[in-house]
Amino acid sequence: MLKVLKVLRVLKVLKVRRACAVAMLMGVTACGVAPVRMPGTARTKVTTIRVQVREGAALIVRDVPLEDYVMTTALSEVHPDVSDEAVAGRMFEVQSVIARTYAISNRGRHGKDGFDLCSTTHCQLYEPARVATSRWSEAARGAARKTAGELLWFDDAPARVVFHADCGGHTSDAAAVWGGAPLPYLCGATDEGPARGAHAEWTFESRATAVHAALNADERTSVGATLDRIEVSGRDAAGRAELITLRGTRTFVVRGEVVRDALTHAFGARTVRSTLFSVKKTRDGFVFTGRGYGHGVGLCQAGARARLKAGASPEDVLAHYFPGTDLRR
Repeated sequence: MLKVLKVLRVLKVLKVRRACAVAMLMGVTACGVAPVRMPGTARTKVTTIRVQVREGAALIVRDVPLEDYVMTTALSEVHPDVSDEAVAGRMFEVQSVIARTYAISNRGRHGKDGFDLCSTTHCQLYEPARVATSRWSEAARGAARKTAGELLWFDDAPARVVFHADCGGHTSDAAAVWGGAPLPYLCGATDEGPARGAHAEWTFESRATAVHAALNADERTSVGATLDRIEVSGRDAAGRAELITLRGTRTFVVRGEVVRDALTHAFGARTVRSTLFSVKKTRDGFVFTGRGYGHGVGLCQAGARARLKAGASPEDVLAHYFPGTDLRR
């Protein structure tokens, strides 16, 4: 009986991502074979989220009604960039489901600090001031109301959903980007169809001395007195720089997201926008050329927006980016 249940679970993913599921059956994929099981409290009705917010110079913990949190977070994380208000409304519906699912599945992430979630990109952006200033406030409020109580589930627990601005044309497996246990619904795939042309390119150039200082400022990427080269030594199936070799006084291999984190901490989030890049050393510095914006796992907002413009429903979009999950209250 247990074997039958395992086969049925795999077939659930097979319906949506056949290639990934076949590899799962062979035991050779990074897409994973086992769901993350949430604590027993996952089914308990959650009505508030304890959020740490900045008010002036102080960090304050607020008890925020769940649906207010969902509305404000969706408004903070989505910039519709469309003239069609109906498309914007559907984009906010997608983000509302993700915001709610993320809040439930990550509730207590900062438990040791006395709250559930922070208000930065470490968790989800939560910027209450936007409610009064954004032209999209009513659209976000309506989307939260329309999707009230809806979560993405995998087996018997809320899914570990994540999202980013632009996958650059191909999403990545969560395990390839961050390591750790793989998840079958966070499996990389080409963003084809209406989303094919929705992805942006970028270039960032900096003097070698500045890049060297940025890497040395992070103990994970510190190369010592000299920096000779930055080499992509391993790419994932999406083409992202999964592994990077830093050559200097110290030479070692580190995950691409770690290098990107060190560089964007020094230069800003809109510099090295993703790990879907190539890097070239010039006489005076380094040039990074890439596509996309963000870690590339889960929902691609640029691709989702293009699919919605082409007529896809929020349910279609969620099913595409989180294969094998169920949307239900």
